[in-house]
Amino acid sequence: MNNDHDDFDDLDRMLAVLPLEEPPAGLHARIMAATTFRPEPAFRGWEVWLVGVLFAVAAWLTWIVASAPHASERIVDALLRAIDHAGLDSEYTLLWLAIGVSAAWWISQLSVPASLRERLRTR
Repeated sequence: MNNDHDDFDDLDRMLAVLPLEEPPAGLHARIMAATTFRPEPAFRGWEVWLVGVLFAVAAWLTWIVASAPHASERIVDALLRAIDHAGLDSEYTLLWLAIGVSAAWWISQLSVPASLRERLRTR
C-alpha cells in the first residue's frame, strides 16, 4: 500500500474477499421501523423539561409555604407590591384585561368554514 496518496484499491479488494454472514431475516424492516417509520414521540424534549421545571418550582414553593412561618403572607405581599409598583392595580387596567381575555376567548370559539379558509389561502 502506498501512503503517499489516497489509494484504497488494495483495502477495497481485501474487504471484498472477507467472508460475511448473511444479515438476519427482516433486519432492513426492523431498522426502517426503528428510524424512519418510528412514530413521533408523545412529548418533545423541551415540553418534558418545562413540566419538570414547573413541578419543581411548585414543590419548592409548597415547601416554603409549609415550613416557613408567614411565608404565604410574605409572598402575597410581594406580589401585591409588584402589581402596585407596575401600576396594574387600577380599575381601568382590570377592565381592559377582562375585555382582552373575553375577546380572546370568543375569537377562539369562532369556526371558519373550510371553503372560506381555502379562499383566504389562495389570496
